[in-house]
Amino acid sequence: MSETQRVRPEAPTVLEVEDVHKSFGGLVALDGVDIDVREGEIVGLIGPNGAGKSTLFNCIMGVYRTDEGRIWIRGDDITGEYTSQIVRSGVSRTFQMARVFPELTVRENVLVNQAHDDESLVGTVLSGSDEETVRRVEELVDFVDLDHLIDEPAGDLSTGQKKLLNIASTLVRDPDVVLLDEPTAGVNPALVDDITDSILELNEEGRTFVVIEHDMDVIRKVSDYVYALANGSNLTSGPPEAVLSTDAVLESYFGE
Repeated sequence: MSETQRVRPEAPTVLEVEDVHKSFGGLVALDGVDIDVREGEIVGLIGPNGAGKSTLFNCIMGVYRTDEGRIWIRGDDITGEYTSQIVRSGVSRTFQMARVFPELTVRENVLVNQAHDDESLVGTVLSGSDEETVRRVEELVDFVDLDHLIDEPAGDLSTGQKKLLNIASTLVRDPDVVLLDEPTAGVNPALVDDITDSILELNEEGRTFVVIEHDMDVIRKVSDYVYALANGSNLTSGPPEAVLSTDAVLESYFGE
């Protein structure tokens, strides 16, 4: 698949970000960003350090409140909602630094991401799960090739294995769109292909992703469409090869 030009699907919009602004004191982090994510596609989000990529993810997830602009998931306005409500609305994410509960097993780390009420995440595991949820968790762990480690403490995993675990964990609630923040950063090269192949296989099954990534080979391989940001604003967008060869994008990364 990496040798074939991926084509943006003609499909309904799942996630829409319109004219989003966010400042921290006198620092403008986002200055009118727009993105449109269609059902069943992989959107790449690129830009140099400080371009606003992770800030945008935090605004989408409700970690930061936007100063201006709106965010919709399947046409429902989620601007200003709490993170818990946004997750229930159908958005899930991973982080640049893989986050796990080190003392819990791989299985338990995925289980804590199931839908729960007022109990703690760990309490969710201890209270038990229905057979369907347990089966789904085991399928997801198997899908990311961690089944042989399913009962091992997550703290014993490598960085790449933790990132695969995070991807599995995001899918327990069957989200409409998954935000992946640098899924291959800091990963042993031997596992980069495992991660990208997992993303592509999940996409073939209909999963929708937005991927922040600095590895342009990964962006070329997985993306149907790419948005480039610089200084908190949209720089350009389009098919991966077109965007990555744009003079403005090259200058934003490497200078003149």
